[in-house]
Amino acid sequence: MEKGSTIDGSKGPTQLKGARVLIAEDEYTIAMFLADYLELQGAQVVGPAGNLEALAALVDQQQIDAALLDINLGGELVYPLADRLAEAGVPFLLTSGYDDNIPARFADNPRCSKPYRLEALSQALQDTLARRPGGSR
Repeated sequence: MEKGSTIDGSKGPTQLKGARVLIAEDEYTIAMFLADYLELQGAQVVGPAGNLEALAALVDQQQIDAALLDINLGGELVYPLADRLAEAGVPFLLTSGYDDNIPARFADNPRCSKPYRLEALSQALQDTLARRPGGSR
């Protein structure tokens, strides 16, 4: 990797440095990949967790700047957590490997398809962080 490059090969500083990012993902290998990748980008990972109960506990216990939310967590839809985050002003990125029917209230929310393209995932998460009250980092 070239000096000054991020893990995905892009140039310049990442906007993820220091961001506390919640990962909602039920597939263990994907969750670990995301955690490792985000940590390499400078983010502080919250979780990961793969069910609504564990995720709710993390939201209660941790400060969160943004979240990556897999829409389908082992048969549980992530929308109750998304509603809670939206109410708290925490921006989130919806992820899915399927063509999900997104509720109208989340139609304008950023989404990222699986399988992930690292550059697109980083950019989408940076854009999501910029949606926080008070703007970018």
